[in-house]
Amino acid sequence: MASSECSYDDKERVWSGPNAPLFHDSNCSVGDIIYRNLKNWPNKVCQVSDIDGREVTNRELLTWSTRLALHFKKMGLRHDDVIGIVAKNSTYSSSVAVGCFMNCTPFHAVNSGLDKDTIRHVFQTTKPKIIFCDGECYEKLHEATSSLNPLFYTLTEHIEGVGTVEDLLSPVPNENLYKPEPFVLGGEQTVAILCSSGTTGVPKCVCVSKHILNIDELCVTSEDVIFANSSLDWLSGLSFTLLSATKNCKRVITNKPYSPEYMIALVKKYKITYVFGAPRHVSALVACPAATIDNLRSVRFFLTGGGSISQSTLQQLRGLLENGKVIFSYGCTESGFISLNSDEKYHTSVGKLVSGIKARIVDDEGKNLPPNEIGEMLVNKGHIWSGYYDNPVETKRVQDSDGWLHTGDLGYFDDNHMLYIVDRKKDIVKYDGMQYWPGEIEQVINELPEVEDVCVVGVYDERHGDAAGAIVVLRQGAELTIKQVRDHVRKRLPVDYKQLHAGVIFIDRLPQNANGKTLKREARVLFEVK
Repeated sequence: MASSECSYDDKERVWSGPNAPLFHDSNCSVGDIIYRNLKNWPNKVCQVSDIDGREVTNRELLTWSTRLALHFKKMGLRHDDVIGIVAKNSTYSSSVAVGCFMNCTPFHAVNSGLDKDTIRHVFQTTKPKIIFCDGECYEKLHEATSSLNPLFYTLTEHIEGVGTVEDLLSPVPNENLYKPEPFVLGGEQTVAILCSSGTTGVPKCVCVSKHILNIDELCVTSEDVIFANSSLDWLSGLSFTLLSATKNCKRVITNKPYSPEYMIALVKKYKITYVFGAPRHVSALVACPAATIDNLRSVRFFLTGGGSISQSTLQQLRGLLENGKVIFSYGCTESGFISLNSDEKYHTSVGKLVSGIKARIVDDEGKNLPPNEIGEMLVNKGHIWSGYYDNPVETKRVQDSDGWLHTGDLGYFDDNHMLYIVDRKKDIVKYDGMQYWPGEIEQVINELPEVEDVCVVGVYDERHGDAAGAIVVLRQGAELTIKQVRDHVRKRLPVDYKQLHAGVIFIDRLPQNANGKTLKREARVLFEVK
């Protein structure tokens, strides 16, 4: 997972992952790759739904996707049009995605839990011609997109008078002669659009090209049974959909919300071997009484990422996986996977760079920094990122003219080329003129075994600046006092400007957006109303 082939150019101060093996032409479309795989292995089961128990074979996925692609082509949809998907996981949702890949028409996947105004904002940007959705959110979507007047098809919970996905799945003459559309713009062509996390404002529409979808790094085989609670609007959900369509593995899907008890039940029922879980899911899992070595015995790899995770939680998870490894991933929607770490010796690192990635650490003037110095993480995949859809200003702010993507994350490489992420650059705050990173304080508080989740924010104080305040979620049945939290921080971080001068708040659940990311603005408001 974390390749030893990572290298460092001392003169240029640039780190490089290993050269990516070329399994196919870089300009070969995603749809064509999927088409060939499904056609070659028609009897493999690629998906099973825990909602109704329905299994889908490669042959069925190919048939449904082909018919959808032919429908999109008949409508005249091209690479510069957009199809919307606002739905939880269901039997046909992956077919819609694959149909889009085959026609080379990008889909814009949006979380169904977003509010009407946010949905209106993102779809006003991409202007989808068709929207596939669950019936439960049709009314909200219909109102949000009234000025666009898209065609609607429901995937589940059908509504009288509204088209259904099944309407598009009738046999088509000569469908067996169908061939996927080729890329028009090469491998840098947009194949999907996802929403940015939106933790500091309204989400941006992130263009995802084939080059971003570097799923080969995940080392999934045809023998694996994979599971991620994510739907298509997450990079993890998109990646796991692609894994099932290209690696001949079986993907377990559900539309139920995550709970550790439910995930464990799924692992036992389907003998799941490869799991993705966000850090908050891992934290809940290790505290669950049903999480035992025996119940998780089938798991070969447990992939986690998308936030920080404490050393104690990681150790507990490793202790539960008698036959498996924990892989910590680091990346972003704009770049895909950047690094992976399965080496227990470097438990606080996000690992080494994946294939085809170059990285550098820069100071505020853009100067490249040597190992062990903290600065902003910049990455380059050797391909130009298509940017934020219809937003050239923000695209130019994030990607420079040489193709370097500014992640906005602060970090450093050690002497062994292991990468460490400290915090978000924009989260740097000052107290008494001294800079501190809330993420560092969060990691310290996470060391307390009673803590399930924590968010540290800067709370403005006229005399001193931004005083650190902690919002803490305790594990079920755990007890902890404000003094104990403050004392632990004081012991581990003895300098005054890193103390919790704004206080500690205990809460049942951190404020989060639809993608599970903590909303720092809303967390900060909790101190304003104290």
